[in-house]
Amino acid sequence: MKAVMSSIDLSRVCCQTTNKPPEALTTMSEEQQLQPIIFLLGPPNAGKSYLCKRATAEIHGVQHIVMSDLLRWEKKRPLSPWAQEIKSKLPSGTLVSSDACIFALKYFLSGLPDDPSRKIILDGFPRNLDQACEFEKQMGKAMATIELTCTLETMERRRKERGRADDEPAIAEARYQGFLDDTVPTIEHLEDVVPKVIRVFSFSLSQGFC
Repeated sequence: MKAVMSSIDLSRVCCQTTNKPPEALTTMSEEQQLQPIIFLLGPPNAGKSYLCKRATAEIHGVQHIVMSDLLRWEKKRPLSPWAQEIKSKLPSGTLVSSDACIFALKYFLSGLPDDPSRKIILDGFPRNLDQACEFEKQMGKAMATIELTCTLETMERRRKERGRADDEPAIAEARYQGFLDDTVPTIEHLEDVVPKVIRVFSFSLSQGFC
């Protein structure tokens, strides 16, 4: 079941990997073992970066990775097999293929030094069911999912404040509609897949962690 919270104790999310009974996990195959990754999902301009900035500053071992940043790095990497697709889709807000996202994530993770205490907050992934299922197929299961929500008024105010190219009204509207059409059903799917799904209201983030 999804936990709904007015503020969030990320240290509990990062340190307690599951709230499901042990017997529910013993049936997992080796390929399905939990990854030290926390999915962070929410509509555009919901405050995901702010939450992650607080988490990385206050909790040891937490690292923030934005999927769109991984794709931008992959686009610039010499001889990348996905560069052309990323160049054509990312600027318009069109979803990049699941294989490209997983490839970029694996490539990034392969370059990190071993650190058993590391927990990665993966911001903006998975954005649809195909991406979620492909992650499960290729990498296993994330340890948790955080769903960040806020009002439309808050999203619009933050969009205007940021002034990024992909925050132009038409693109922002398409991204929000994509969230409703693709990411909301994905979050519902993840409720049955990952050990912990937590919903956080964006307005509460300024209150700090519990």
